[in-house]
Amino acid sequence: MKINKKLLAIGLIGLMLTGTFTGCGGSSNDTQDNGDQGSYEGSYNLEEVENRQISIVDRMGENHIMGRTQIKFAETIEELSGGKITHVKYLSGEIETGGTHIRDMFSDGIVDSARGQLELMDYYGYKKGSVFGLPYMIADRDHFWNFADSDLGQEVLDDINSQGWGLVALSYIEEGARHFFTTSDMDSYHDLAGRKIRVQPSDIYVNLVETFGGSATPIAWPEVYGALSTGVVDGAENPYSGYQASLLNEVAPYILEDGHIFAGGFLAVSEKLWNDLSDTEKEIFMEAAQVASDYNREQNQTDEENIKARLIEEGVKIIELTEEEKEEIFEMVQPMYEKFAADYLDLIEEIRALR
Repeated sequence: MKINKKLLAIGLIGLMLTGTFTGCGGSSNDTQDNGDQGSYEGSYNLEEVENRQISIVDRMGENHIMGRTQIKFAETIEELSGGKITHVKYLSGEIETGGTHIRDMFSDGIVDSARGQLELMDYYGYKKGSVFGLPYMIADRDHFWNFADSDLGQEVLDDINSQGWGLVALSYIEEGARHFFTTSDMDSYHDLAGRKIRVQPSDIYVNLVETFGGSATPIAWPEVYGALSTGVVDGAENPYSGYQASLLNEVAPYILEDGHIFAGGFLAVSEKLWNDLSDTEKEIFMEAAQVASDYNREQNQTDEENIKARLIEEGVKIIELTEEEKEEIFEMVQPMYEKFAADYLDLIEEIRALR
């Protein structure tokens, strides 16, 4: 397996972050293994590896792509370390990783490994991160990975590592594009007008829903199913994986497949743990992070295809945008680029050029 050598070099001196900030809870019905461990880049001097146990944390369950990605990371560390570095799992929200808790947990050493969401970096104080929350900024999965594999992608990781958040980012991962879904029928994006839509705690998300004429309502993810079933909100938004994992097809069986934000993220470990690792252990962590990233990239596409096919079989209505509608929406949201990222328009152009 080829390791990103630049990422490895940066990772050995960097600091960075992650945690499932806000997103979705529950576990998927699609039980998947974590792939064949296979062969890795090289062997390590295990005399320089201490016996230790690390904690991995995710809001999603072990059958969801995010939970499985975390497990892949931890199991690869265990194998590369000859069984010296084991792990304990806190999945399905056993430890809260939403709100501002994630930075505190990393800083205090409560969490050893979690993941971060790029689109929420602005909310957590990284102003340049507003770029990744802009609607329709990342076109699709190929566009995201073109960015992640680029020098620009590395620069962004370096930037996040310099924020002093008590974490070290190791590799990119993703959960796919986010889509709107509602409790009553719709035929186009125009039908979002007048509806109450649950969103994440972000000004950009609120502004996006208001641009469509809806009313944005921040609600904690574990409460979304109940809020939809009781009429507190008329809809919400999430990637297919979160929608399916939380059984939201039971209460909101209409999906507008607009891909308004691509849910890119990253794996991270605490700076406290990172500084306690030997150089050999850091190399093991970096290789394991790349293995997990590769696994995530390959498996998530398959997961989405399977989930979408199953939802259609179960009677969920999926509305796809026409090319004309895509152009209309893109023009509608342009004022948000100036409002939230006026200082980073050059960066936006660099990222868009990677399509």
